Amino acid sequence: MSYPFQLYVFGRPKLACAREWEAHYLSMLKPHARLELVELGEGRGTPAQQLKEEAGRLLTKLSGLQCPVLLTPEAPARSSEAFAAWLGKAMDRGLSLGFAIGSSHGFDPSLKAAIKEQCSLGPMTFPHDLTRVMFLEQLYRAFAILKGSPYHK
Repeated sequence: MSYPFQLYVFGRPKLACAREWEAHYLSMLKPHARLELVELGEGRGTPAQQLKEEAGRLLTKLSGLQCPVLLTPEAPARSSEAFAAWLGKAMDRGLSLGFAIGSSHGFDPSLKAAIKEQCSLGPMTFPHDLTRVMFLEQLYRAFAILKGSPYHK
């Protein structure tokens, strides 16, 4: 049985290789997850205006979820095993899960205050194309850990 998820991202991958890797991991996730990838346009104006406008649109999307998660470098980092354990518990509880990757300026502080569950792929800054691929890989790895697959070494 595949579990439903949403992944909200701002913009589209610019690099062909990123689109290929994204398609690769989306394909690998199909037996485990029904992942709806929702691409949102980046806001306009100053960075502060952009973040505020994006926060409003994203909060509307996330408000229907029982467990929305912001992917942000300031959040506590989890190992792959810890992320898999967290994911497994959330799925066991039947929570509706959605993840969000911020735009080039990240997330508005009001959104970070409103969404308590946050996760980090690490403290470094990555290009958005790469962040999308890295998160999809970690989501697939979490399922591999939960299933005891040899993928996770």
